[in-house]
Amino acid sequence: MDERTFQIIRRALEKSWSADTSVCFSPTAAPSYGQCAQTAIVVQEYLGGEILRTTGWHGRGNHFYNSVAGERVDFTADQFDMPGYSYALKYEDCPSSVTEALAECLPGQVDALRHAFRRSIAGAA
Repeated sequence: MDERTFQIIRRALEKSWSADTSVCFSPTAAPSYGQCAQTAIVVQEYLGGEILRTTGWHGRGNHFYNSVAGERVDFTADQFDMPGYSYALKYEDCPSSVTEALAECLPGQVDALRHAFRRSIAGAA
């Protein structure tokens, strides 16, 4: 994926992430904080490809991201660079699924992100 396309999608996601899409959302945190599973689902719906996962923060939980046309694409990686939350993420690229990613989301979070992203990306076109 070229950098321009990545940035268009990233900006649309940033406009879409909210307290409705993650219980971790905070104006003082990285916008992507706690948004990985729902973002991976919405990105797969938009771009196709696969959902991948790796062991999350300090070996607890999972971190979800995508593979599109054989290229790793992680729109939420910056959450691991937040002060006080820094973690050297090591990608394992384990195949995952919508079902597995959904298990890490609360009801309504994916739908909220999906609808907000569709509105935002339509405005970016």
